[in-house]
Amino acid sequence: MRNVSFLRYIFFIGLAILLLPLQSEVVYAQTTKKNTVRLKLDYVKVMNEQGYLNIKAIARIDKQMTDVPHIDLEVYYEFEDEEFPLGNTRTNMSGKSRFMLPSLGDIKADSTNTYTLGIAFGGNDSFKRASKTVSFKDANIATNLFTKDSVNYIEATLTDAVTNLPIAESSLKVQVERLINPLPIGEEFNYTDENGTIVVPVEEGIPGMDGNLKLEVVLSDSDDYGTVKAMAEAPYGVAIVEESTFDERTLWGPRSKTPIFILLFTFFLILATWGPILYLVRNLYRITKS
Repeated sequence: MRNVSFLRYIFFIGLAILLLPLQSEVVYAQTTKKNTVRLKLDYVKVMNEQGYLNIKAIARIDKQMTDVPHIDLEVYYEFEDEEFPLGNTRTNMSGKSRFMLPSLGDIKADSTNTYTLGIAFGGNDSFKRASKTVSFKDANIATNLFTKDSVNYIEATLTDAVTNLPIAESSLKVQVERLINPLPIGEEFNYTDENGTIVVPVEEGIPGMDGNLKLEVVLSDSDDYGTVKAMAEAPYGVAIVEESTFDERTLWGPRSKTPIFILLFTFFLILATWGPILYLVRNLYRITKS
């Protein structure tokens, strides 16, 4: 009987040792503090193109704002206190994502013609759940190019897409599309008049491919309409002249186009280095033979 009791005692001790790490992991998982994800959501409409959502996810970790990469987000729209899914997206290494939206005709607006879109993060082992919504109305920007008294102008009119009424006292930016940052033109703030219109001169001397400029008219981060862009191609620029010397004999050209003076200098260095050595070897050979 004592042997049986002793074996039973040993068995329970071994079982406790095996279960102790599992219990520690459970306690650690329960006590680990999850970080809060902060989501940023912007609606962007580009005239005659597909609208999209710009999404950014960040979190405060160790008192520093850090991008939150590779998290899955659900995109939806709200109508009459219900949520209707539009799809899913995932943030990249920089915590950013761009979700292309279907036509607004496929999304229901409320009685005030306001659309409400949202994103939701379900949470994981490191971050809590989070969500963000954005509300906006639909707006249009129409552009027109004209020349008056030898000065080139771009005219833009901002209207509500549902009522077709002009939107007055709204600031529009006019800029030239560039590879990195756009080039602003005109005044810093161009406010629409009672007809929802602005007229901005396009200054001379701006370079463009084949003399064409890609002009952008932007309603930026409006509380009511989000961001709306209109594009216009204008022949108001100065044609870019290619001055590439890649195929010429330059220091930055390909190997086959090495400048002649470098080839001659390199050959002289080789001759000055190996010439005396070869001369000494020849003399040593003659001495050994004599």
